[in-house]
Amino acid sequence: MERRNFVKAGLAASILAGLPKYSLAAAKGSDKIKIGIIGCGSRGRNALTNAIDADQNIEIVAMADLYEKRISNCAATVEKHAEKYKGIKFLNVPPERRFTGFDAYKKLLEIPEIDVVFLTTSPVFRTLHIEAALNAGKHIFAEKPICIDPVQARKIRTELAPLADSKNLCVVCGTQTRYYEAYDEAVKRIKDGQIGDILGAECMRYAGKYLTGWYGDEVADLPPESVDYQMHNWLAFRWTSGDQHVEQHIHNLDICLWALGDIEPQEVIASGGRAPNLAWPKLGDRFSNMSVTYDMGNGVTLQSICRQEDKTAGLMYEKIVGTKGVVHLSFSGPQQIVDPKGKVLWAADPNKKFGQSIITEHKFLLDHVREGKHVNTMPTMVNSCLTAIAGREAAYSGMRFKYGWIKERSELSYLPDPSAIKLDGTKAVDPVPVQGEYKLT
Repeated sequence: MERRNFVKAGLAASILAGLPKYSLAAAKGSDKIKIGIIGCGSRGRNALTNAIDADQNIEIVAMADLYEKRISNCAATVEKHAEKYKGIKFLNVPPERRFTGFDAYKKLLEIPEIDVVFLTTSPVFRTLHIEAALNAGKHIFAEKPICIDPVQARKIRTELAPLADSKNLCVVCGTQTRYYEAYDEAVKRIKDGQIGDILGAECMRYAGKYLTGWYGDEVADLPPESVDYQMHNWLAFRWTSGDQHVEQHIHNLDICLWALGDIEPQEVIASGGRAPNLAWPKLGDRFSNMSVTYDMGNGVTLQSICRQEDKTAGLMYEKIVGTKGVVHLSFSGPQQIVDPKGKVLWAADPNKKFGQSIITEHKFLLDHVREGKHVNTMPTMVNSCLTAIAGREAAYSGMRFKYGWIKERSELSYLPDPSAIKLDGTKAVDPVPVQGEYKLT
């Protein structure tokens, strides 16, 4: 039987000989990369359209979600987006390859022809799905965050990242800013010493709206204790989202850690709270604002600040301060380096738009898969996730602690027993954490 022509002619035969049976270079079938998606909400829909823009030689062959309606909406979005690529069929998902429920991911991963799986459910299930996908021999795009508690982070760091390497499976995580040319150039200049020795860093993500989820109106009549209600409003609950510092501010925090060389903090202390006009339990149990201070060692401090509160001003940026200059980064600008007197030493090319990076991250993955080249971004992503988790726990508790404790010893786990949770069941809503009372575990 013919092999897929996924490996470029110039690759050495010795590399081909070393590829495992589940590698794309050894797979049978057409020359298209076949994709399955687990999680067909707004992020999943966008991930598929971004992948289509990145590589027109792909085929979406299976979909899984808690809800059939999301699968149908996702399929319709893909079909609509595909119209600009006239004559190319991207969607091939008949009813027998559309799966619903909490165990839908298992059924999808049993499909042998799937080469790459997209993991875009609510974050609490990400580590579980990564493990299952790796055991099924699939390459992975894993949306951020890839873990929301220390137990999950430890599993990725000690078991799953090494497993991906041992199986020669590609894993790319959804921190798309690392694929933004302007940011990449800024980080290279930092590492080349243009701003001198780093003194500190700061990132901020202020939003003018408290986010609860994208489908809340569909379950407006259900009580907050309903699992269905919580899965629709997953951004509002700690166990499903990990709170905003982990679920969304991870982008900004990841940029600062990237600029600092992906080092780990030494200590963390924080404050935070929840606006009193946010009704509990209807609007979940998480904080609406946090301010976290990380001791990064060598006198370097990283300040991480986030807020989601209705009718407030929005602002988002990253700043890296050095002895010779300051790097200013923002999705909307400016993106530049200035010296201590304010003189601009470097400014990003305005033609290099941020929006392209969310496509480039998929091209990066699909190119590696197609060429049989291994890549695994889980090690840097799990460091960013655990740093965010540590900040969240410091804000909840009001305590100061060593990063090594949460990395190696904390037993906090948000993942419920997957076999016990039911969509028509209930789950008690935890009280909002109170600083000084919340216990670190």
